Amino acid sequence: MNNIQTLTTERLRTLVTETESTLISLKEELDRREELAQEHEVANLEHHMQSAELSLRSIRDFLAFLSNDMKKK
Repeated sequence: MNNIQTLTTERLRTLVTETESTLISLKEELDRREELAQEHEVANLEHHMQSAELSLRSIRDFLAFLSNDMKKK
C-alpha cells in the first residue's frame, strides 16, 4: 500500500496546507533575493557605466590609430 493511501483525509489536507505555506515562503524568499540582486546591480551602475565608457574610449582610440596608420600608408 502506498504511503499517501494510508494517510487520513484530514492529515492529507494538513500536509497540503503546510506545503502551500512552505511554497509561499520559498517564493517570498526568492523574490527577496532577486530584489536584493537588482538593488546591488543598481548600486554598481556607476561602475558599469565607467567600464563601458573606458571600453568605448579604447575602441575609439584604436579606430583612430588604425585610421591614422592607413592615412600614412
